[in-house]
Amino acid sequence: MSKWNLSVFYPNLEAWEADLKLLPAHIEKLASYKGKLSDFEQFKAFYVAEEEATKLVYKLYAYIHLSSDLNLKDQEKSSKNQQVMLMLSDLGQKTSFLSPELIELGEEKVMSFINQDTFLKTYGFEMEKLFFQQKHVLDGDQEKLLANFGPIRTIPSSLHQAMSIIDAENQKITLSNGKELEVTLSNFRPSIADAPTAEDRKLIFEATFKRFRDNKTAFAATYNLVLQQLAASYKSRKYDSALDAALFRNNIPTAVYHNLMDVANENTAQIKRYINLRMKYLGLDKYHTYDRFLKLAKDETKYPFETARNLFFEAIDHLDSDFVNHQKDAVKDGFVDASPQDGKRTGAYSSGFYGHHPFILLNHDETLDSVFTLAHESGHSAHTLFSNENQPMASADYTIFVAEIASTFNEHVLLDYLLKKAETRAQKIDLLESAIDGIMSTFYRQTLFATYEYRANQLVEKGVPITEQALSNIMIDLYKHFYDLDITEENGKQYVWAYIPHLFHTPFYVYQYATSYSASLKIYDNVKNNKPEAMTNYMGLLKSGGSDYPVNQAAKAGADLTDKETFMAVIRRFESLIDQLEKVLEEK
Repeated sequence: MSKWNLSVFYPNLEAWEADLKLLPAHIEKLASYKGKLSDFEQFKAFYVAEEEATKLVYKLYAYIHLSSDLNLKDQEKSSKNQQVMLMLSDLGQKTSFLSPELIELGEEKVMSFINQDTFLKTYGFEMEKLFFQQKHVLDGDQEKLLANFGPIRTIPSSLHQAMSIIDAENQKITLSNGKELEVTLSNFRPSIADAPTAEDRKLIFEATFKRFRDNKTAFAATYNLVLQQLAASYKSRKYDSALDAALFRNNIPTAVYHNLMDVANENTAQIKRYINLRMKYLGLDKYHTYDRFLKLAKDETKYPFETARNLFFEAIDHLDSDFVNHQKDAVKDGFVDASPQDGKRTGAYSSGFYGHHPFILLNHDETLDSVFTLAHESGHSAHTLFSNENQPMASADYTIFVAEIASTFNEHVLLDYLLKKAETRAQKIDLLESAIDGIMSTFYRQTLFATYEYRANQLVEKGVPITEQALSNIMIDLYKHFYDLDITEENGKQYVWAYIPHLFHTPFYVYQYATSYSASLKIYDNVKNNKPEAMTNYMGLLKSGGSDYPVNQAAKAGADLTDKETFMAVIRRFESLIDQLEKVLEEK
């Protein structure tokens, strides 16, 4: 199975450490430009030096970050990773003068510098964004003071990883058939799906959530640190709220977030219909959240990594050849680490750095879901390849908001291909169930978590104490509303907020799964229905990197996220898929 080849960065840790010793000099060089940016030559020299430093940072961070994620229990790699983060914090502190100094120079003078030099013109949109958010940039001393808190910002993420993975003890249980199982965050889903009895499913679930249940107070204190940091930041920078602060920089209207929450919250009837359908055909008297892993049909098909990769290639073969070639490049050997292993970071991601081929982490378990995960992450990596080829460093880094469009577009393509290819009733049921569960998890579940984040931050804004019970109460209420399930009846489920790493690592991230899913579905429908220029417009988004505001990029590609109708398209597709599933289930 495919493994990473990190030697493209460094042959060994010693070579990495040699380069690490060069970074402080780059940081001091950048710091030396403080107070000199009013001179054109010094202004240009700063950005030339910054790109040199950034290239080194990308290489250093990529190698140690990826190495560490292969085994989070490797204390040496973990320590080196922290060392880099501290240096990056120092870099942030010593260049904190930049935005205030540019704003003091004024937009007219800065743009005159930008427009008189070919290299500097690549920074035009970055400067446009800076002056757009000018009122939220503080003076030099204040920016430096806030930058001093940089190291603290990574503490919640480190604590969460330590408690949930590094220091957590995996539970060993004995199933009803006498088999012993060590339950991990990587294997609990397929283990529940394959469990012999309902009691076994309960046992596996409780073993999984034991780490969160036993440390609920510590997880709550850690999440409180996330919330308090967000509050301190938005108040210091004079935003109206933590949500406003999270969206403003990329010029995303808060109405997009509220429209998403409104549409999801107002359209939960089909979720309950789907749960009732599952209960009926699974023969369940009572439904638990972990019963979502049970399959309605026993399609025993296994999808080894190579099989999954080839299926994905077949699915996209009819699309633009340049698009296809980039997807194939994204998942070639050496740039995908596919196998689950003890200590490896859970889940999946694509990690890209300008000037380097992106890397994909998977925990491929040969299920149908893992085929879709491969397609999903390929979308991210291909997006990075397109962006890096068509944008200079200054505008290549696209936002998370559009990132998930590229990944979920691939899922839509794969689903339609597999549905056409399906021959047996079991295969059709499996695919329809997978598609419905995709909407359940990507649109509804992520919007539920986004609503949780919104409400948790409201507690801070109202001065309500943050306790594990206060956080759990939000989840209890949301699960009742969305699914009509009482999660207090499941030992540990009310602490699901502690289970979701994005809430601790990247606040106000998860809503973008749902907005991007909605946008990608609209774009895919345009492509599938041969709307003129649809694929060209979509390729334009992939190539545009971070050269425009994300809502504008989505609109140019064919999806207006300021219109609730874009989100309602997901609701209609959800209902249609359930109709199709019900029809197939009734067939004999």
